[in-house]
Amino acid sequence: MSFSIYPAFFIFATIMVITPGPANLVLMSSGARFGFYKSIPFVIGVTFGKLFLTLGLGLGFLTLVYSNEFLLNGIKILGTAYIFWLSWKILFLKLDKNSSSDQDHVPSLTNGLLVHPLNPKAWAMIIAAYTQFTSFGSSNLEISWLTEVAIVASTFFAIQAVSHSLWCLGGGLIFNFLVKTNISRQIVVTFLSVLTIGTVIYSNFII
Repeated sequence: MSFSIYPAFFIFATIMVITPGPANLVLMSSGARFGFYKSIPFVIGVTFGKLFLTLGLGLGFLTLVYSNEFLLNGIKILGTAYIFWLSWKILFLKLDKNSSSDQDHVPSLTNGLLVHPLNPKAWAMIIAAYTQFTSFGSSNLEISWLTEVAIVASTFFAIQAVSHSLWCLGGGLIFNFLVKTNISRQIVVTFLSVLTIGTVIYSNFII
């Protein structure tokens, strides 16, 4: 990746990361349900899950995935099922802010780590980043491949850390605004959950 290409990659990564998708919407749902601070471990998990996926693809898994349609379809099915389950888990919990049983079911760091590896949108944007903005498949390297992987991974990580926090914070603001009106908050969380499910179906099986 040359210095002249990096601005275009940065714009691409920013647009892909900040736009609505299964990960951002489920983060917003968690913020709306539990508040931002209780969702921080989940935010950290989602962010690092994307980092591990980016590094894993860049350090060897990309070649296998890029040419294996069966594997990509399997990821779509597993990812859709997981996002469905996570949305269901967030949706059908008690809305009492002080409920101890509710606190036990806040999405965890481990839940977050699985979101992007099971999110086909994440796979698509990472594969596009490597194939369109790096020397993947070329024998003419301006810089080492490891350096390119580090640039792609660190850029995504920085943008994800900000974007995911803001999406969850947006949900947290909803939580604070509607804290005394559980019915209204249920309506908002239901809308976000349905929107998440619709987004993952559309991105996985329609486009």
